[in-house]
Amino acid sequence: MKVLSNWRSVRLWETQVERDLHRNYSLRTHGILIGSFTLLLMWCVSALQMHLLHVDSLAVRYFLTLGVGYLGYLLVLRWWAKRLVEGRELNADIDAPDIDFGGGRGASGGGGAHSHASAGESGAGGGLSDMASGALDVAGAADEGAVIVVPVVAIFLICTAVVLGAGSLVLLYFSWDALLAVAVEVAFSYVSARAAVRVAREGWLMAAVRLTWKPLLGAVVCAVALGALLDHFMPQVNSLPEAVRVLLKRH
Repeated sequence: MKVLSNWRSVRLWETQVERDLHRNYSLRTHGILIGSFTLLLMWCVSALQMHLLHVDSLAVRYFLTLGVGYLGYLLVLRWWAKRLVEGRELNADIDAPDIDFGGGRGASGGGGAHSHASAGESGAGGGLSDMASGALDVAGAADEGAVIVVPVVAIFLICTAVVLGAGSLVLLYFSWDALLAVAVEVAFSYVSARAAVRVAREGWLMAAVRLTWKPLLGAVVCAVALGALLDHFMPQVNSLPEAVRVLLKRH
């Protein structure tokens, strides 16, 4: 019961810190400023690769740009959160001396095992032969309509990658949830230094990654796919704006 009471006091302190940050700062505005800085950093990295390093592959360029941008975002997020919590008085009177929980907040475990059924190979040779023959017949029957469909599908995929990638970047860099979580973790580290409190926490880095890895993954997949499509269908272009201008001229 003592441990439960101590943990409840830590949770109440955390809620108070979050309430104070919301009351004293416009976290949405801070998120917009951090996101704008990160996009500016990414633009500079992309321009550096294109003009000085002469990286021709758009897929590689986008991948490196997102990687450097995310690292810069984490560093700015940590610095910004530190400045937020340094400007307020932190209450170090937490009734949780020397308590050590086994798992950090937000830690989760467990995973399902997936079973894979194996199919027999007897009689597969004839079926594969029939399928290959049918595929060759379909390919031989393709007319000029297929030649028109391929660029249209490519344009659709490019537009889809742009929209989904931009949406992922907005969720990643302009959200204030990660800023709040990192600020709370930084504030708790200050309190732990002032009082004899040892509570297993996930830390500011894990808190930031936990809230941003999904949008980052979506942005990386869309950006690399977009770059690969442009490299394949429009190898003469060096950037996305140039590809848009080429498409407008064609239509």
